[in-house]
Amino acid sequence: MPAPLVGRKFGVNIVPVPDKDTCRQIHVLGISGSSRQQPEMSKSERLLDRALGQYREYGCQTEFIRLKDLKIYDCEGNYSENPAYCTYPCQSTLKYEDDQMQRVYDAVLACDILILATPIRWNNHSALIQKFVERMNTIENQYSWFGNRMIQNKVAGLIIIGHVDGIQHVAGNLMNFLSWLGFHIPEVAIASWVGENDEDTTKDWDLIEKNKYTREDLSNLVASALRLACALKRHGAEERAGT
Repeated sequence: MPAPLVGRKFGVNIVPVPDKDTCRQIHVLGISGSSRQQPEMSKSERLLDRALGQYREYGCQTEFIRLKDLKIYDCEGNYSENPAYCTYPCQSTLKYEDDQMQRVYDAVLACDILILATPIRWNNHSALIQKFVERMNTIENQYSWFGNRMIQNKVAGLIIIGHVDGIQHVAGNLMNFLSWLGFHIPEVAIASWVGENDEDTTKDWDLIEKNKYTREDLSNLVASALRLACALKRHGAEERAGT
């Protein structure tokens, strides 16, 4: 006989947070892929800001980048002509003096935890996130073609917001990309919310605020990414010390 449908258990799987002394060593980067004209209009960015606030409460250093605010040129596909042409620094960064993608590269390489926030756009992540993905190919290619692993002992998580389903599709694409880059994925890697089929976005934020599962997922994403980042940092220090 099947078990009764009682819904998801709330408050059962709460991820504990490491001590603050350990957390102070962790640098967290949040990247917003929303294209909304005003920051407060973006619900994915609001949740990202909340996550970064929780990290600061735990003693972490945080940094925030809004892709919309930067001049970032499209990937010009040098890899397609010859993988050896996809170099770091990126050829587009060298070609265009006003290209600002190097700021993103520097921030990603400096962080311990990366949190990407994206809305769902027709069952996919946003165009800004896609541009980020394609321009990050120069980082991935340093390992796959040149044997230089630039992303090591780093953790990544996602915040995904939208209407009608699409979270698993977006998460699957981005997790695959982050894994190829070399990021580790924590036990709770995604905080998400999907709106009603009526597509009335005017009431979304109130519904997100009232959704206890989204709040719990966000806190668990923060905590589990932090636990993994602290463990990786400790492991790295032990390796360097030869223990």
